[in-house]
Amino acid sequence: MITTARRTPAPTTRERLLREGLRLFAVKGFAGTGVGEIEAAAGLQPRRGAMYRHFPSKQALLEEAVKEHLAQVQQVRVQMQGALASDPQTFVLQFGRWMLADMDAQREMTHILEREGPRLRKIRDRFRVSADAGFEAVASVAELWARASGLKSDPKVVAAVLLGAIVNFRRSAWTLGKPPLQLSDEAFLLGVAQLVSELFGSGRRT
Repeated sequence: MITTARRTPAPTTRERLLREGLRLFAVKGFAGTGVGEIEAAAGLQPRRGAMYRHFPSKQALLEEAVKEHLAQVQQVRVQMQGALASDPQTFVLQFGRWMLADMDAQREMTHILEREGPRLRKIRDRFRVSADAGFEAVASVAELWARASGLKSDPKVVAAVLLGAIVNFRRSAWTLGKPPLQLSDEAFLLGVAQLVSELFGSGRRT
């Protein structure tokens, strides 16, 4: 039997506009990017109204990108609910892998918010609500670990330290071109997972 490989569907015009809009906003700034530039980068005739058939404005394009990202994040969190009852090492590995991948996928959005945050406050605030929810989810897990181990660690501090370490690891690679000590993602996450496991396992009562 002869089989043919399935082709990945070509991105739609809307998807190309979203992708190129984010890329240009990250490089040139929101205010410095024209609608015609987005259209041309997406393979459309510039200044012919192509973008406006999908988005009424640049602001709407960016808001839609944020909306889609937050929806994806929510789906992942629902999928990871089963990991909440897992041991600290397993949870850190699963959550850390997802978090690094998500940061890579949203690198352009991160640059846009850093550069345009004061101008795009509503979008920045929506992103912050999502980030806060991530910290709260990890804090709730850390509280369970603390109860099981008998440690009196502040779960919010544990969440801030854990997520802060993962964020800094990735952002250091972005800024400096290489991760700290040239650690691979997996080596870093395995080490963090081991540290967390040892911390909350050391006080566990048998």
